[in-house]
Amino acid sequence: MESMALYQFLKLELLSIVTLLLTAGAVAHMLSTRKKPKSMLAWVVVIISMPYIGIPLYIIFSGRKIEKTILKKGLLVLKNYTPAHFSSQMSQFLVSQEIPPPTSRNDVTLCKNGVEAYHALMQMLRGAERFIYISTYIFGDDEVTEEIIDLLCEKARKGVDVKLMIDSLGSFRLELFPKNLQRLRKAGGEYCFFNSFIRNPIEFRLNLRNHRKSINVDGDRVLSGGMNIAREYLSATTHAHLWTDLSFVIRGDAALHYLDIFLFDWEYTTGERLHPPLRKKPPEASEHLVQVVPSGPDVRNDAYFESMLYTPFLAQERIWIVTPYFAPDQSILDALIVAKHRGVEIRIVVPDTSDHLLVDVARNGFLRELQEEGIEIYFYKNRMLHAKMILVDDCYCVIGSANFDERSFFYNYETVSFFYADAQIEAAQMWAEEVQLECTPGLAPAGRVRIMFENFFKMFSPVI
Repeated sequence: MESMALYQFLKLELLSIVTLLLTAGAVAHMLSTRKKPKSMLAWVVVIISMPYIGIPLYIIFSGRKIEKTILKKGLLVLKNYTPAHFSSQMSQFLVSQEIPPPTSRNDVTLCKNGVEAYHALMQMLRGAERFIYISTYIFGDDEVTEEIIDLLCEKARKGVDVKLMIDSLGSFRLELFPKNLQRLRKAGGEYCFFNSFIRNPIEFRLNLRNHRKSINVDGDRVLSGGMNIAREYLSATTHAHLWTDLSFVIRGDAALHYLDIFLFDWEYTTGERLHPPLRKKPPEASEHLVQVVPSGPDVRNDAYFESMLYTPFLAQERIWIVTPYFAPDQSILDALIVAKHRGVEIRIVVPDTSDHLLVDVARNGFLRELQEEGIEIYFYKNRMLHAKMILVDDCYCVIGSANFDERSFFYNYETVSFFYADAQIEAAQMWAEEVQLECTPGLAPAGRVRIMFENFFKMFSPVI
């Protein structure tokens, strides 16, 4: 009996020592990296208070610009395609961050909802002659994706090169049961899952997700923006479960930048270097100015994050932000407050209820702080708002895959486009005004307990 008690005691002591060493190791690793104090504090609290949960979570989620990952994937460097004779403070700032200057030979159409995006996508796919390259975070299993797969199979059988790249975490169930995708492979197309746990569990990084979204046809047309490929994002007709999203079609040189990004991600995922056949003479395009900005662990600088930090100091009249998830870095939060004090009109539009409860609770702490400074907050009613758009003065608007949160700023692989032409700025403004008509302004007053609850989750926003 005594020997059993001694064994149990030694076992607990050994477990305590191992836990202490792992905790110390995790904290030491954190201190040796360039993490922000807020992020470090959140992780330290989680690790110390719940070591058996916190340490595994830190190992899985803490990595950002991991040297091993960067060395294997390399750095994404976009080519310079017919730069426009155009210069602005923001475009020059992005060029200083190793982003190519804007291209001018583009024709841009804004898709203001999932029905417009659906018809634009189907028209593009039907018109494909050489290749169709698709990158998405989520690829659903429903009647919309069934129709898309049917069309992709038809094109593949006709000799069109069809490639479909899907994020492993975003479509984990589909990777486990890829019956629909196997039809595409039998027809001559190919698919792969980015950062796959099933294919490569040793190098799998749960925290580094490919959130980039683009459908590129023949290298001269691309559909991109905030939408994934599933029934809640795309539909031939409107329905009760269709989310409000925003996307665009670019016809012209900027599509080549999206093509560069896809080719880079495909080679990393499959090891295959593609050499797509481009048109010798691309179709004529208008003079719409577009600057494509990728971000993530494979980009040398944090150009997108720094552009958002620069924006509040650059703006003179207005900043409108539409995003499904709002949990920015503290430096951006402070910059927005400074801009408001300078007299800049700032509006933030978020869904009344998103598809992530904890993110909603955390965001209210940020929004309440901004509202107290006079910044206008709008809550979109009736359905999920998934669009991502930033409108600054009459100078530029930003549309793409990135949310206004730390995950999109620092962890996910993302792509956004800066539009500098008056037509796109006016179209984005009209769309945002229509969205605001379906909003309720302002956060309701809250009691002390609710505010404490919101601020608690706000503190842990880098971990959520």
